Amino acid sequence: MSILTQEQTKKVSDRVMSLSKADECIVNIEGSRIGNIRFARNAVSTAGLADDTRVQVQVAFGKKQGTATINEFDDKSIERAVRRAEDLAKLAPDNPEFIPAIAKTEYKKSDTFVQKTADIDPEYRAQAAAYAIEGCRKRGLVSAGFFTDRTSFETIANSNGLFGHQDSSSLDFTLTVRTEDGRGSGWVKRSARDVTKFDPREAAEIAIEKALRSVDAKALEPGRYTVIMEPAATSDLLSFMLGGFDARRADEGRSFLSKAGGKNRLGD
Repeated sequence: MSILTQEQTKKVSDRVMSLSKADECIVNIEGSRIGNIRFARNAVSTAGLADDTRVQVQVAFGKKQGTATINEFDDKSIERAVRRAEDLAKLAPDNPEFIPAIAKTEYKKSDTFVQKTADIDPEYRAQAAAYAIEGCRKRGLVSAGFFTDRTSFETIANSNGLFGHQDSSSLDFTLTVRTEDGRGSGWVKRSARDVTKFDPREAAEIAIEKALRSVDAKALEPGRYTVIMEPAATSDLLSFMLGGFDARRADEGRSFLSKAGGKNRLGD
């Protein structure tokens, strides 16, 4: 039940709308199926599969808002969620930052889902780990890593006629390889939407090579050096930077972009 089709989520959102008596109603439906395998010291330690689906109902009477979330999809549960959201909205004070539900909009299809990635099974996860573990054992190295794959969907709908649905798939793999004496260490990260573009052997070999080559690493004197960063390091750095460019935190004095007395430096 974790992954619903567009037709199924349309039926659920329509049901919510038909039950709501509020001035406006917004429905979010999300679901995911996440598989993983973890290994350390050249042996698998954990593996699992988790799935979850939920419906969030948000209603408004004027500027009074209420929200309820459920993970059951029968008619009685959906109706209880709608009534609960409406009861909470009636008790809530006006929201000074209230923004009305957006008008009906047409969404272009996004290429975010690959069926082969969604079809990843426990055997594939085990094999991805095995390439790293076996490669390290042959060279007298120690491996520790984590592989996870995710298939998910998200639907948004509102009482203005808006409806959008998107499916997505992805995988992530990280591996740390160390020498037995701890002198050498290598790390690699791979992320992909399409599993056919992920090569676990290639990823493992890169981490292994780094570990072996770093055994005789030499200290560098303080100074300015040109550093060529890998894609994984660059993407992580950019994600941290984007998280810091939050306008609300800047306006409230909680960011490096804040100005004394309020507001932010972005307008300068």
